[in-house]
Amino acid sequence: MTHPIQHPTDAVRFDDPEALADPEALWDRLLERYPEGLAPVFLAEGVPAWLMLTLEVHQQVMQDPDTFARDVDHWRDFHNGVIPDTSPLRAIYTKRRNVWNVDGPDHKYYRDIVVRALSNISQNQVMTHVDEVVDRVIDTFSTEGRADLVTRYSSVVPLLVLCRLYGMDAQEGVAVCSAQRRVWDGADDALHVHAQLQRRMTALAERRRESPGSDLVSELIKAGLDNEEIRDHLTFITAAAHEPTAHTVAHALRLLLGRKNELVQLNSGRSVREAVNTSLWHAPPMHTLIGRFATRDVEVGGYRVAAGDCVVMGFGPAQQLLRRDERLDTETNRSYMIFGMGPHSCPSAGRDLGLTIAEKAVQRIDRRLPDMVLVDEQWQGVAAGRLSGVESLRVAFTPTDRIYEGAPWQLSASQSTPETSTETQPRTLSTRLGQWLRWIWQG
Repeated sequence: MTHPIQHPTDAVRFDDPEALADPEALWDRLLERYPEGLAPVFLAEGVPAWLMLTLEVHQQVMQDPDTFARDVDHWRDFHNGVIPDTSPLRAIYTKRRNVWNVDGPDHKYYRDIVVRALSNISQNQVMTHVDEVVDRVIDTFSTEGRADLVTRYSSVVPLLVLCRLYGMDAQEGVAVCSAQRRVWDGADDALHVHAQLQRRMTALAERRRESPGSDLVSELIKAGLDNEEIRDHLTFITAAAHEPTAHTVAHALRLLLGRKNELVQLNSGRSVREAVNTSLWHAPPMHTLIGRFATRDVEVGGYRVAAGDCVVMGFGPAQQLLRRDERLDTETNRSYMIFGMGPHSCPSAGRDLGLTIAEKAVQRIDRRLPDMVLVDEQWQGVAAGRLSGVESLRVAFTPTDRIYEGAPWQLSASQSTPETSTETQPRTLSTRLGQWLRWIWQG
């Protein structure tokens, strides 16, 4: 039976932190209330949308790009004034010339280039970057005996690997990460920060065009992309690869720290892979993601979705439903939904890069700090289109020597307070992350 198109007044509001305080309970309520797999919701500022709840609805939508497009031009409320000009949604979902934002032949053209560019960077080169970054980041706190593994490790490692792959210098890496996080979190100045981020990416493309190297930007230039296309692809790759990997590392570390008493050899490769797998199934780095726009009226999950409607991917509720099947082995099964499906799914080269970084980061820190114990942890909330996960993961361990000789890449924690005090401004995760990155890149 087709239901009315109007959203009920009690539909979940994704701009209400209380409604999303307990995501597992919320997904259970929605799955019970909307068993056909589609739920009406409201995004920021009360913008209406549809949340996909089941694997079957995701397959219907994500494997039919003709009916459910990625191009934001199809989002009715993006153009009719429903979404305010100052909305953070505009900073995140502005139309760009990259593989994520186009459909049809343009999408295939960009996807082939990105896959080829990633494949042309040798696995040895990637592993060299990962190995050195991981050890140098651990060196920044290994002698201290305690650390917050979110701000000082998991949030840092994926970005620094990406910076190496892009061919960025230290200052650029810090600026890009801080800007991307503010845009992703929908900060009040997201539009301004987004513009700064775009200028930095364009400047990098211009320099690499004059002086190419063995990096991803140079590969995109060789493939024929112009500076604007390179800028838009770097912005997307940073968002897609950095923070989801960072949250996966944090979740996997939290899981392993909680299981140390029951595992004889925690640092084995198998244990790490199982922890990363389990974390992606039980705590996906993104519960929801705005991602498809209907090009015509269509029946989905018991509703008539109208042309121009926004459809939100629901990795959290769909995977929660899948986990109820006792046949699913979340330690070994890698068919989790966070990498997408259909034409816009993450290519294997990108998926393998993220998993390689995550597994290496988890395994290496356990081998170097084998007696780590969890002291305290704090969780983030969940919101539409943003990452969710561990806000802090404080551990204690026996101090150990650095691997690399010479001055470390950071200032000590006791020297961390900037001269321009932040007494009137809370230290959010994004400001802490930017600060740690500035310390790490010094020297």
